[in-house]
Amino acid sequence: MVEQYYTLITGSSSGIGKSLALECASRGMNMLLVALPGPELEQTANEIKSKFNIEVRYFAIDLTGIEAPRSVYEWCKNQNIKVNSLINNAGITGTTIFEKSNPEYSDLRIMLNVRALTLLTRYFIPLLRQCPESKIINICSMAGFLPVPYKSVYSATKAFVLSFSKSLAKELEGSGIRVTVVCPNGIESNTLSTQRIRTHKRWAKLVTITPGRLAKLTLDNAEKGKRIFIPLFINRFLLFIGKIIPDSIISQLLEKEFRDELNY
Repeated sequence: MVEQYYTLITGSSSGIGKSLALECASRGMNMLLVALPGPELEQTANEIKSKFNIEVRYFAIDLTGIEAPRSVYEWCKNQNIKVNSLINNAGITGTTIFEKSNPEYSDLRIMLNVRALTLLTRYFIPLLRQCPESKIINICSMAGFLPVPYKSVYSATKAFVLSFSKSLAKELEGSGIRVTVVCPNGIESNTLSTQRIRTHKRWAKLVTITPGRLAKLTLDNAEKGKRIFIPLFINRFLLFIGKIIPDSIISQLLEKEFRDELNY
């Protein structure tokens, strides 16, 4: 009997996560969709089932809950679901003046972007070790490389994801588990993100990628074993330039560039 393996994707009911799920399904991967409770999750599962000849299961949960990462793991274990790919996509961005923000604003981003991702990875590594050619894909951001004013907590959480992924990739060498961290710039994944991106005017079209294209490139580069993937040449070029320019100038440019996002 051929073993059935699943790709687990968090935040998979819409946006980037849904595009990743559709791309994985098109490549014949069975899907385990994890996302917030709501009709979108079941609708996404049904859409994938109708388009592709694969197995699709889903688990509705708020990953910011204290016990949520463990609950996902225990559910998979109890259901005997063999996960050979973990895609940590669930995350939340936002633009605010830190001093004026609610403590809950920061807590939400830390709980989802950092804690949930970290604990899900920890829980699932033993299961991933049991499968051939397993993968962990962490969706990060260009903000992980830079301190971004008005996105101070968000960029800090993504800096964690970047550093964590790089360290983990080294630790897991030879284990059969490959780790890829993906760092896009702008992604028009929903109406609010599109509005924010368009405040950047001339830069918006240059640095932005669609969720569908991001999903395809992410899987292509993960299959190649790429550890750090930055979509689009312009973003890789900007990062290179950013390493040359003094931090004081970078901070000044970023403050001016992201100030307009405060209105959204």
